[in-house]
Amino acid sequence: MQWLREHMRNHIDGEAANEPTEKVLSFRRAAAGPAKQQDIEAVDLVYQAADVVRGVQERAAQIEARAEDLVKRAIEKLQTAENRIRSAEVEQRAAEAGMSEAGVRINAAEKALQRAQSRIAAVEAQLSAAELRARAAEARAVEAEKALRRIEHAIRTQILDSGRAAPRKSAAA
Repeated sequence: MQWLREHMRNHIDGEAANEPTEKVLSFRRAAAGPAKQQDIEAVDLVYQAADVVRGVQERAAQIEARAEDLVKRAIEKLQTAENRIRSAEVEQRAAEAGMSEAGVRINAAEKALQRAQSRIAAVEAQLSAAELRARAAEARAVEAEKALRRIEHAIRTQILDSGRAAPRKSAAA
C-alpha cells in the first residue's frame, strides 16, 4: 500500500514535466507548489477513504459470515423442531390408534358383559323357577307322605283291627 502512495506522489511530481501538446484539458492549478501538496493530500485522503471502505467491507463480510452462521443454526434448529413435530405427530397417531383399539375392545367387553348379565338373569330366573318347583314338589311330597300315613293308619285300624275283632267274635260265638 505504501509503494502505491509513493508511486502516486512520484506520478504527480512528474506531471509537471509532461505538459500536454495536444488539445488536453488540464485541471492543474496555477500555482504548482501548493497544488502539489493538495494533490498529495488528496491522494492520501483517497487512500484513507479506500482503507475505510476496505474496513467497512471487512466488517460487512464478518457481519455477513455471522449472519450466515446464525441462519444455518436457525435452519438446523427449525429442522430439529420439525423432526420433533413429525415424531410427536407419529406418536399422536399411534396413541389415537391405540385409543381407538381400546375403545373397540371396551365396546366388545361391554357387549360381552351385557350378554353375561342377560345369561345370569336368565339362569337366576331358571333357578328361582326351579326353587319354586322344588318347594312345590317338597310340599306335594309332604302331603303325599301325610296321605300315605293316613292310608296306613286307616289300613291298620280298619283292616287289621277288624281282622282281630272277627276271631274274637267267632270265639265268643
